[in-house]
Amino acid sequence: MKNTENTVRGRKVIKQGNHLVVEVNTGRGKGFANIAKEELTQATRKLGSNRGKTRLGLEGNILENHGWHTGDRFDVILIDGVLKYAKNPDGKRKVAGKPGRPIIDTNTDSISDTLNTKAGEVVNVIATREAITIQK
Repeated sequence: MKNTENTVRGRKVIKQGNHLVVEVNTGRGKGFANIAKEELTQATRKLGSNRGKTRLGLEGNILENHGWHTGDRFDVILIDGVLKYAKNPDGKRKVAGKPGRPIIDTNTDSISDTLNTKAGEVVNVIATREAITIQK
């Protein structure tokens, strides 16, 4: 079975079968520990296109289950290969939508430039209470 690799809080997260594990330092080397399902959600999303720009939309349960609600503020962090939405009470962006159905909709070519992808490709999404990380 193919393993997919992402990071949360700077630690490697790997999906092994139906389980997600995180890399931990055991004192005698590196090991892997199970992650509780409540801590994060891993999903895939297909990048779209709108007016010639790359578009990524997240909505509903993937946000709501991790405490991302309509009106919450966040910042967008673009690092080579990683797009991150980080909660910040003074953030420049705000979660849209209606109560019970939050929406984060990003429409910019910076997505495809940062993730080295294009519209129509699938990306990996990891959602936690503090941040949402998107990687190819």
